[in-house]
Amino acid sequence: MRRLFHYLNPIAHLGERTYSVIFPLLTTTISCILLELYAYKIAQNPDAINMLAIVLFIGYIIYFAFREGIRGGFIATTVTVLYYVYIIYTRRHTGDQLITSIETVLVLTFLYLFMAGIIGWLKQTIDELIEKEADEKKRLQAIIQQLPVGVIITDNKGTIVQANKQVDYILDMKVPLGFAIGKEILVQSVQDGKPNGPPQLPLIQTLASGKPVVGQEFTIHHRNGKKVYVQVSASAIHNREGNIIAAASIISDITSQKEMEERKDDFLNMASHELKTPITSMKLYIDSLMVKIGKYKDNRATAILRNINTQTSRLQKLVNDLLDVSRLQTGKLSFSKEEFRLDELIEETIEILQGSTKKQSILFVKKTPITVSADRFRVYQVLTNLLTNAIKYSGEGTKVNIRLYKQEGSAVVEIQDFGIGIAKDQQKKIFERLYQVTDDKEKTFPGFGMGLYISKEIIKRHKGAIWVESEKEKGSHFYFSLPLGKKYVS
Repeated sequence: MRRLFHYLNPIAHLGERTYSVIFPLLTTTISCILLELYAYKIAQNPDAINMLAIVLFIGYIIYFAFREGIRGGFIATTVTVLYYVYIIYTRRHTGDQLITSIETVLVLTFLYLFMAGIIGWLKQTIDELIEKEADEKKRLQAIIQQLPVGVIITDNKGTIVQANKQVDYILDMKVPLGFAIGKEILVQSVQDGKPNGPPQLPLIQTLASGKPVVGQEFTIHHRNGKKVYVQVSASAIHNREGNIIAAASIISDITSQKEMEERKDDFLNMASHELKTPITSMKLYIDSLMVKIGKYKDNRATAILRNINTQTSRLQKLVNDLLDVSRLQTGKLSFSKEEFRLDELIEETIEILQGSTKKQSILFVKKTPITVSADRFRVYQVLTNLLTNAIKYSGEGTKVNIRLYKQEGSAVVEIQDFGIGIAKDQQKKIFERLYQVTDDKEKTFPGFGMGLYISKEIIKRHKGAIWVESEKEKGSHFYFSLPLGKKYVS
């Protein structure tokens, strides 16, 4: 019975473009025969079916046009018109009655053809659109299934409507279609060392805010004990009115990348440790040799040793930076916080660096006595990195200005240079690891791009902020903030 209802239901055949000829032909023909039997055998009045036939065949034409398209509607119309001609002939209409009957048949024929054409055309247009949408959906499904990343698509309520096989593999579980994103999905994920609940999932975030979530990293523990690192991004899909109708999430397995980074960090840490001892010894020997050579007043030998000492110091700084980067990546960089006068540390740093450069003047133009709670050596490291960069990117005879002031409960240090400046498209990248600033000719400057990255991480660990404001050929302003100490000097 269910199959029969499905077969007869015209809505169930939307999207099907295989149209039947036999079904409308047989149905309308059998109906004509049944009407004749009713007229002659039951009603015993040949004219009793006139209005019944009109109503019945209007329904048939609409039905078959909607079910079988233009051809089905025209077949039903043709059989109907032939039946009307048969009625006129068998009822032996004459005179005015014949003329009226012929006119009625002509009007009904035109009406039936018009209905069959319009409804059939709408039916076939809808079928084409549905078929096109189905083809697009199949094509999209095929593409999603072949993607090397996991893909989850939900409706606007967070119910999963589609997911590919990569998701099952990455998450080590069968993603249940029809379930809401939440407890069923990613309950075993960890972020920043803490269990990750449903509200923190990117899909939940993007459905709540409508904004994309990019590159969140999670750690997932498989049932076999394997630890997998994944990177998840999610974005909401809006309709023309701007309402959220769906959301999509991409899950990438970055375990190999993470393991490679860990091996690289381990190598850097090991290599830096191995290099640190001989470089330190070498520097001590050079310092001792410079003292002895100085007694003989050999200016040429002294100059050579001084250059060797300078290069050794650069090599020592590079090794120390590599060590710091490695420790930052592994979370092993130690901090020892204390309260100290930041203005005094700035003056000490200026005195040390000014002695090493004669090309630029370092001026402390705004001194505000401020006490901060921080690691004194690490803050000195940040100041040194920023001042060294300011000197490196400034021309001879220029100056570097330093300002220190309080702002919104923090101590703010501003370092201003009048050098080449930094293009806007590079300003967001300069605090990334190993990024080097380039000029208009794509020329890079000496260095390995670790100083600003280390400075950013140090300030971040102090719950402060670091940023830059710059304009090409007009210099740069670097800022960093630190929490005030309990007893600051005002």
